[in-house]
Amino acid sequence: MVRVPKIVAMFIWIIVALVFISLGVVGYYQGIVRVAFSFIGLLLGALLALPLSGVFKSILGLFGLEHPVLLAFLAPFCVYMLVLILFKTGGLAVHRKVDTYFKYKASDTLRLLFQRLNSRVGACLGMLNATVYVVLIGVVIYTVGYFTIQVGTGDKDSFWLKAMNRLTEDLRSTKLDKAVAGFVPKSERYFDGCDIVASIFLNPLLQNRLSTYPVFLTLNEKNEFKQIGNSSEFQGFWTKGPTIQEFRSHNLMLPLVDTGDWYKKFVAMLDGDFKDLKIYLETGKSPKYEDEHILGRWEFDGAASFALAKKRKPVMPLQEVRRLRLVFNTVFKGAVLTATVDKKIILKVPGALKLAAALKIPAAQNQKDTAEGTWEHAAGGGYVLSTSEGGKTMKVDALVEGNRLTFTQEGYVLVFEK
Repeated sequence: MVRVPKIVAMFIWIIVALVFISLGVVGYYQGIVRVAFSFIGLLLGALLALPLSGVFKSILGLFGLEHPVLLAFLAPFCVYMLVLILFKTGGLAVHRKVDTYFKYKASDTLRLLFQRLNSRVGACLGMLNATVYVVLIGVVIYTVGYFTIQVGTGDKDSFWLKAMNRLTEDLRSTKLDKAVAGFVPKSERYFDGCDIVASIFLNPLLQNRLSTYPVFLTLNEKNEFKQIGNSSEFQGFWTKGPTIQEFRSHNLMLPLVDTGDWYKKFVAMLDGDFKDLKIYLETGKSPKYEDEHILGRWEFDGAASFALAKKRKPVMPLQEVRRLRLVFNTVFKGAVLTATVDKKIILKVPGALKLAAALKIPAAQNQKDTAEGTWEHAAGGGYVLSTSEGGKTMKVDALVEGNRLTFTQEGYVLVFEK
C-alpha cells in the first residue's frame, strides 16, 4: 500500500514567496541604485531602531501615546521607517542623476548595456532586500507570538490572535524560528513579563501566591485589588477560562491595563527584576528575598500564643488565664502583621476597636486599629520591631522560626503564623 504524503499549506511559506517575488519584480524595475539604497536603509534601520527608540517615545508621548508596552513596539518601528524613508529618498535622487546621465550624455550602446545591467542586478539586490524583510517579519512573529501562543484559548479567540498563533506555529514547524532567533532583541524583561502574565491569566489560583510576593504585600489594601479579590462574580468569570480579550476588557481589569500607570508602578516596585517574580510564581520561593525571613504577611495565632504563654509559665493563676484568653480571643483576634521590603511593618489589630466599641469606651472613637513602624536586624540575630504611638517609640525583639514569628508586647507573648 502506497502512502500519499499529506501536504499542509504553510502560511509562512506563502508570505515568504510573496515577499521574494514582489521585491524581485520591484528590484528589476527600480534598478541598482534605488534597491541598493533601500538595502542599506534596511540594515541601518535595524541597527538604530532600538538605540534611537527613546527619542521617538518622547515624541509619541506629545501625541498622547503613553502606554509603555505600546511605545516599546511603536517607537522602534517609527525609527526604522524614518531611516528607511530617508534612504529611499536619497536613492531616488541619485537614481535620477544616473538615469539622466545615461539618457542624455552616454551613447546608445552604453545606455542599453546599463539598462540591462541595472534591471538584472536590481532584481538580485531585490532578493537581498527580501531576505532582510523575511527576517524582520520572522522577528515580529517570534516576539509577538511568544506571548499570544501562551494566552490562546482556542476557537473563542479573536481572528487576529488566531492568525498570529498560526503564523507562530508555522514559524516553529518550518524551523524558521531558529533562523531569526539570533536577530530577536535580547529583552529578558519582555519574555519574563510574558511568562508572568500568561501564568497568572491561565492559573487564577496563582493570585494568592502573587499577593504574598514580598514586593506586593501592601497591594491588598488598594481598592483595585480589593475589588478583584472580593468579587465572586469576577472570580467565577476567571475560572471559566475567558479569552485574553474578554479578561482584559472586564471592568475590574481595565483600570489596571488601560492606561499603563499600573505597569509603570509594577516595574518600579520590582526595580525591573521580573525574573525573581517569575521564579516565585513557579516555585513559591524568591531567590532575591528568601534570606529575609521576616518578610511576609503574618496572622495572629491565639492558640499557639496561649500554649507558649503556658509553657513559659506553667503555674498560672486562674485570673491570669482568663485575662490571656480574653486578650488572645478578642483583642488580638484577626490581627495581621505585614513586614515589607522597605523595612516597614504594619500591624492591624481590629479586635481592639471592636472590644472597645462593645464596652462603649469613648476614647476608642479616636483610636486606629493600625500601627506602623519599622523592622531591622538585631545584633544577636532575630529582628527588632519599632512602633511609635503618642510620641513614644516602642521596640520589641522578634524571633522568626520557619513560618512562626514571636515577640512580646505589653507583657503578652504573641505568635503569628505566615
